[in-house]
Amino acid sequence: IHSPETFGRWRAGRRRDKGYAALSQGLIAVGAGNASLARRLTRESSKLLTSEPMVKMLDAQTSLLEGKREDARKKFESMLENPDTQLLGLRGLHAEAENEANAEAAAHFAKEAYAISPETPWAALGLLKAQGHTGDWADALKTLEANRSNGMFTKEEYKRKRAVVLTALAQQDEDTDPDKAKSNALAAHKLAPAFAPAAVIAARLCIRFSDLKKAARILEASWKLEPHPDIAETYIHLRSGDSALDRLKRAEALAGKRAHHSEGQFAIAHAAIDAGNWKQARSAMEAVLRTTPTEKACLLMADIEEGENGDNGRVREWLSRAVTAPKDAVWTADGVAADQWAPISPITGELDAFEWRVPVEQLGSSAKTLDYSQLEPFVAPPKEEPEETKLIKVPPAKGMGATAAAAATAKAATKADKEPEVEKAPVEMEHEPVLETLVLDDEVEDAEIIADEPAKKAKENHDRDTDADKKAHSDDGESSNTADQHAGADENVGDKDKGTNEEAESSSPFKSVDLDTNEDGLLDVRPDDPGTGKEKPKKRKNFFF
Repeated sequence: IHSPETFGRWRAGRRRDKGYAALSQGLIAVGAGNASLARRLTRESSKLLTSEPMVKMLDAQTSLLEGKREDARKKFESMLENPDTQLLGLRGLHAEAENEANAEAAAHFAKEAYAISPETPWAALGLLKAQGHTGDWADALKTLEANRSNGMFTKEEYKRKRAVVLTALAQQDEDTDPDKAKSNALAAHKLAPAFAPAAVIAARLCIRFSDLKKAARILEASWKLEPHPDIAETYIHLRSGDSALDRLKRAEALAGKRAHHSEGQFAIAHAAIDAGNWKQARSAMEAVLRTTPTEKACLLMADIEEGENGDNGRVREWLSRAVTAPKDAVWTADGVAADQWAPISPITGELDAFEWRVPVEQLGSSAKTLDYSQLEPFVAPPKEEPEETKLIKVPPAKGMGATAAAAATAKAATKADKEPEVEKAPVEMEHEPVLETLVLDDEVEDAEIIADEPAKKAKENHDRDTDADKKAHSDDGESSNTADQHAGADENVGDKDKGTNEEAESSSPFKSVDLDTNEDGLLDVRPDDPGTGKEKPKKRKNFFF
C-alpha cells in the first residue's frame, strides 16, 4: 500500500540531491570564471529545483559572467518580487549602479535596502555615501549613530568618521549658524585632535567670537601632534591688527613647539619675507633645503633672491630647480589633488577619503624621456673567422724519438682545433716547467725534464735486470759469444733506428733527434713509448748453473 508513496519520496529526494549538486557545482564554476559550465549547470539545476531562490542568483551571476548586464539587471529586478530574494536583488542592482557611476540610482537602492535591514553593512555604507554626496550631514550623523552598535566600525574608525561628519557639518553651518558650527567643530577637535581641518575651523570660529586664547590652544595642540601649513597660517594671523614683526614672533613661537620640523621653518620664512628680514628667511630655508628640498622651498628661495638682491639669474636658477624638485604634500583622494580639504572623494564619494600626503608623481618632470629616434641602429658584430691551425710544440721526453714527437705534436694540434682556446688563470706549479725546444741535440740532457712516477719505476726495473745480466755473464763461460750477439743486435737496432730517423727527418718539419742511451748502450725508452726499433733481447737466467 505504501510502496508508491515511498518510491515517490525516494525519487523526489534523488531529484533534489541532483539539483543541489548541480547548484553547488554551478556556483563553483561562476567563482572559477567558467561561463559555459555555469550556464549548463544553471539549466540543469533550474529543471531539478523549481522553487529554490539560489537558482535565480546563479542565473544572474552567470549572465554577468557572460557579459549580459541587461539580462542580469532584469533577473535582479525579478528577485524583488520574492521577500526571500528582495535584499539580494537590491544588492545586485546597487552594485550595477555603482559600476555605471549612477550615484542617484545607487543611493535609491541603498535606502531601500537599509529600510529592510539596517544592520546590513553595504546598505549602511551606501546610505552614508549617498547622504554625503547630497550634503545631508545631519542625516549622515544619525545614520552613523544608528550603526554604532552593529559592530560595523571599530572604536577608532567610528571616532574618526564622526569627527569628519561633524567637521563637514560645521563647515556647512559656519556662515549661517556660527554658534552651532562652533560646537560641532569643537566636538570634532575633541574626537580627533590631530585632524587639522577640525582644528582650523574651530579656531576660526573661536576668533569670530573673540576667544583668541582658546583658538591659540586648539591650534597649538593640533600642531604638536601633526604640523600643517593651514594651522600655521591661522595661528600667525590670529590677531588681525598685528604688524609683520608680531606675526614673525608668533611664527617663531609656533615653530618652537615642534622643533626642527620643515613646516615650522616654512612658517618662519613666510613671516620673515613679509617683515623684510631676508637674512632670517634665508637661514630658515637653508635648514629646509638640507633635509627636504621640495618645490615650495625652491619657490621661496626665488622670492628671497628677488626681494633681497634682485638677482634675476639666481631667480631663474631656483625656478628651474623647482620644476624638477619633489612635490609637497597636498590633500589627495583617489589620485585627485586638491588645495582644500573635502569630507568625501569627488571620484567615488567615499567618506574621509582625503589624506595629507605627497601625490603620486608621474614621470616627465624629474625623469628624462628617451627619444628612440636618436638611438643608433643596431649593427651586428662581424663574425670572427676561424684562426689558422697552429702547431703546438710538445717537449719530447727523454728517450722519445722524432716520429713519436711528431705524432704527439699532431695530436695536440688536433685537440686544439676541437677545443676553443680559453684563457685560464695562472696556476702555480710544484716543479719547474718543461723546457720547450724543437731541436734535440746533445745539450738536451742539460734541460730539466719532469718525469712521472711510472717512468722512474720502469727505469729502476731496467737497471736491476741489467745488473742481473752482467752477473750472469760473468759466471757463464759463453759470455764472449753472448757479447758478440748483443753487439750484432745493437748494430742491427742502430741501423734500424738510423733508417727510421732518416725517414722521419725527410717527412717531418722537425729536425733530427739524437737518441739518448744509458750506460749499457741500451735505449732509454719510457713505459708508454713503443720506441723506434726492436729492444735488446734479454738472456734468460739459468738457475741450474
